[in-house]
Amino acid sequence: MTASLALVLLALGGYVIQGIVHTTRATDQQREALVVDMLFTEARIAVAMQEVNLRHYQVEPSVAVQQRFAQIADTTSEVLSSVAAKDDARTRADAERLLRAQARYRELAEQLITMVADSDPGFAQLDRLEVTPAFYSLQNDVDEVSRASHEYAQEQVSALRRTQVQLLVGTLIGFGLGLAMVAMIMRLIVGHQRRLVDQAVESQHRAMHDPLTGLPNRELFYRELTHALAGKNSVAILVIDLDGFKAVNDTLGHQAGDLLLIEAGRRLTGGVGGRGVVARLGGDEFAVLLTRANGLTAVRALAEQLVAGLRRDFVLDGLTAAISGSLGIALGEPGDAGDELFRHADAAMYRAKNSGGGVAVYQPSIDTGEPDRMSLFADLRGLLDAGDPDGQLRLHYQPQVRLSDAEVVAVEALVRWEHPDRGLLMPAAFLPSAERGGLEIPLTHHLIAVAVRQASSWMAAGRRWRVSVNVSPGALNDDAFADRVLAAIAAAGLPAELLRLELTETSIMTDPGRAVQALREVSAHGVSVSVDDFGTGFSSLVQLRDVPADELKIDRTFVRDLRDGTPDAVMVRSSIDLGHNLGLEVVAEGVEDVETLARLREMSCDFAQGYALSRPVPAADLPAACEQARAVAAEVIPDRPLLPNFQG
Repeated sequence: MTASLALVLLALGGYVIQGIVHTTRATDQQREALVVDMLFTEARIAVAMQEVNLRHYQVEPSVAVQQRFAQIADTTSEVLSSVAAKDDARTRADAERLLRAQARYRELAEQLITMVADSDPGFAQLDRLEVTPAFYSLQNDVDEVSRASHEYAQEQVSALRRTQVQLLVGTLIGFGLGLAMVAMIMRLIVGHQRRLVDQAVESQHRAMHDPLTGLPNRELFYRELTHALAGKNSVAILVIDLDGFKAVNDTLGHQAGDLLLIEAGRRLTGGVGGRGVVARLGGDEFAVLLTRANGLTAVRALAEQLVAGLRRDFVLDGLTAAISGSLGIALGEPGDAGDELFRHADAAMYRAKNSGGGVAVYQPSIDTGEPDRMSLFADLRGLLDAGDPDGQLRLHYQPQVRLSDAEVVAVEALVRWEHPDRGLLMPAAFLPSAERGGLEIPLTHHLIAVAVRQASSWMAAGRRWRVSVNVSPGALNDDAFADRVLAAIAAAGLPAELLRLELTETSIMTDPGRAVQALREVSAHGVSVSVDDFGTGFSSLVQLRDVPADELKIDRTFVRDLRDGTPDAVMVRSSIDLGHNLGLEVVAEGVEDVETLARLREMSCDFAQGYALSRPVPAADLPAACEQARAVAAEVIPDRPLLPNFQG
């Protein structure tokens, strides 16, 4: 009996071991199949998002959309490359085939982006004849491969279950023979099986949910959207982008940023409740699907509540952070295309962001219009990306006259755009779009480079004129600002003291700590700083004291009426005294007549510029403009002969 029991236990042990081996092998195959299925699914989503961003770019060309397209295209290639590295020959062949199709589509898409950026009218024909067919071919291939991969993964799940059932039956038979010992083995095996099933369920959950917030991810959101559009009810998509999130990451750290994203997801989920699905699409972008949209009024009211919820302060590990949100709404009906509906919501969201945040509803006349503004912005972006090879962005220069001796020692650089189709454009025609579209930093550094090269050529000709360049508020927040300014000076061979950076009070007040630090870095190397439009920003004297400024520029609005006793005269005289008491030079801009020039000299103002002296002129005309400015200024200096201008 003992020998028989030993044989039974030995046979049972062998059977169990063999069953565990088979189960483990089946589990590994199933896990690998699920991984491949997830990767192909991710590739399919990325392929679709490429097309979404390509279409978005055609509607509203911007650097942000182009970068997003490139990032998604890179992700698509990376995902397919990871699949191509798998051992399975069929999987590898499918992935390599898709990689070739993806490379072809991306090549055509980037060609289309270039044509759109260059306003080439042939982009529509390229889109129709090559880009769109390439996309649908790629999409069909990746859908086919993804479906096949999913079916294979399901087969592996079924195979695992069959193996588990077989093992369970054999174990039950052994239990009848092996009694208590078999029962103990049975419990071990069942526990192992449960862990394997739990792991499979957990893997599937991770594939469909964001690991940080636990919210549905983009893939699950699109599945829910597709299902909702196949029903009978109206739906609504809300796309939300967090405004100010980058500042939280930069100042409080990425851990605080993660906590903020988690809390933002909770607030959105709580605000939506059971009315729909909240998903995190990636980064600081969320989406809401309302499966029963009860009219635009109700949807907009909910959207306003969600944005208001995001505006409440976030407490992150004892630190307080404030952000806001930009939200776009698009309404859909059964049968609508999910990708198109999402593009509409995304376009509305960007309009809300460009308007300073809040809620915007998709409007075809607005979100797919404005071709002139979009075309001009695209031209400017392409010009900056190419380095302005034709010199379309030109600087005109306005002399600054020293009122003590009528000498011109400095000039201010003012940008003009010689557009090939629109002619000469003044700054107001394109600077606002540049600032809204994120081009203010590259534009500022480009103009600084142009100005210092021109100043260097003047110095080589014996004209030592200091050049002042306006700096945009956003440029001061660029971590590389000081390094890029100093590099431009070094490349031009210009002494640092011949460059002066002009900044408005309001730009310094935006982020005083970072602005002051950047200005101190360039000031330490000899670059001087001017506070422009002084008196209009209402900045505190404490902030002004901390700025390493060398000059105050009194805004033209206070120079109009300098008669005795007028508020303008009091303001100008006070500003001059304040500047001198702080050890700063004072410049009055917007001087329109000789009488104002004489009054400024009586007030001990150091420098003046304005139409009374000279209008801004191209570099070639500046010597003559300086002579004119000297002659006009000399009229208000008693008994002073007009001497040769040794400054140039």
